[in-house]
Amino acid sequence: MITTNFAAIILAGGENLRLPYLKAKLLMGGEILIKRITLSLLSLFDDILIVVDEDKFDYLGKLMYRFGNSVKLVSDVVGPKCPLRGLYSGLLSSPARFNFLVGCDMPFLQTGLIDYMARRVSRADVVIPRIGKFLEPLHAFYSSRCIPGVEKVLKEGRKKMVSFLPYVKVEYLDEEEIAIFDSQGISFFNINTIDDWKKAMEIERKRREQLYEREYSQVANIT
Repeated sequence: MITTNFAAIILAGGENLRLPYLKAKLLMGGEILIKRITLSLLSLFDDILIVVDEDKFDYLGKLMYRFGNSVKLVSDVVGPKCPLRGLYSGLLSSPARFNFLVGCDMPFLQTGLIDYMARRVSRADVVIPRIGKFLEPLHAFYSSRCIPGVEKVLKEGRKKMVSFLPYVKVEYLDEEEIAIFDSQGISFFNINTIDDWKKAMEIERKRREQLYEREYSQVANIT
């Protein structure tokens, strides 16, 4: 478990434009997606904040009731709806110095990778994966020191997650390091469309088959 200097922030306040269902209600592996993500993060963090629009408070409050005080719902601050606003809302409400940010539509989090990233963040304000030229800002650590920079760009009307990075110290996690913990790069897979959801279910099916094959092989070797 990561120390109390850390918390996790789940963004669940998106507009959900390309799916006919609320992302937080999607099923994955027999579990509601946001609940699956929360359970995974609770193995690492004592505190999880879910940033969500107030009209979803009732549904998510009932869904997260079983987790008690470990999970807290946080309302998005006023402003243009975007992930950067969600990060800002989460950082303002977080009790921790370092915060792991993730979207509510990312079903394949790898706890080993997250733990490794946490051990890097004390040297920087942001630890963010980099795949080729692309960054993964919705699977990254942000310190509370990011708040002034995020506030500045939001006031300027900028919405891109990376727009405040020039104002903070950033450490990049490159592909070679990521592959040690996630050779397929599925940590960053997110569900935006029905096709993404179908692909996620296929990935899940193959992973379960591989797990079954490994377990069966162990039994066969013993007997």
